[in-house]
Amino acid sequence: MSKLIYCATPSRLVHRLDDIMDFVTNEGNAPLHPFQAFPFERYEGNPMVGRIKSMEYCLRLIDISDEFYMFGVSEGTLEEVSHAIKINKPIKLQFDSFDPEWEKFYQELGPKYGDPIDNLLKKNTSD
Repeated sequence: MSKLIYCATPSRLVHRLDDIMDFVTNEGNAPLHPFQAFPFERYEGNPMVGRIKSMEYCLRLIDISDEFYMFGVSEGTLEEVSHAIKINKPIKLQFDSFDPEWEKFYQELGPKYGDPIDNLLKKNTSD
């Protein structure tokens, strides 16, 4: 049965949007991508909405998704994964094929968010 997959993606990987959505679709699932749901110019880049409200909307989409896939590391994706962890959403880290620089960004940004994926990384290496 198809699942609704929230696709957490750093804006620096916007050029991989089709690849990410194809990846989820090819698994037999339905991608829910915030870049498509909330175009920058109408949401985060719109002074009437802005970043804080846009992130609130993203967290609401995570709430309704069946699973959370994280395709890279950024401030936004770390905030999103922290929320997914808090609500016990199933999470899959998909860094290897999509974000070869994820470790560099996680070392820099992870502590600001309490290093939210440390336990997920440990689980992935023990599977």
